[in-house]
Amino acid sequence: MSIPSCAACLYLLLSGVLDCDMFRLPALAIFPDSTVTDPEGIFAVTENDPINEIAMLGLLASLCLIALSKEKDEDEMTGLIRMQSFAWSFWTTAAVLAFGIIFIYGVTFIEFSFVAVFLVFILYIVKFNLTMHKVRRCGR
Repeated sequence: MSIPSCAACLYLLLSGVLDCDMFRLPALAIFPDSTVTDPEGIFAVTENDPINEIAMLGLLASLCLIALSKEKDEDEMTGLIRMQSFAWSFWTTAAVLAFGIIFIYGVTFIEFSFVAVFLVFILYIVKFNLTMHKVRRCGR
């Protein structure tokens, strides 16, 4: 169930389907846009279309469930592969972030930052599954 949810959330976020204002609801905002012009407080109630936030939370939950799900044949080697895959995805994400901080500016950097939040999970899942596939293939 997590994989179809992940795919649906990715499609909704990347396709631009969610760019329209379908319905607006009041939401609590920390550091709203008016903080620069009206420095009265850091909290405000604003109107927002929550579809993007729901899709991002769904994507985050799906990636967490996929990344942390137990394998059918879990053993000590699987734990080691998990640890190595996490370390690899952490350092790769750090390198990608460093590249982005140096070379990406403006609104594109904000979009890059949204992608970078999920990058560590995506890289971990890809690295872990590729390594497990190699181990299973060589173990036969």
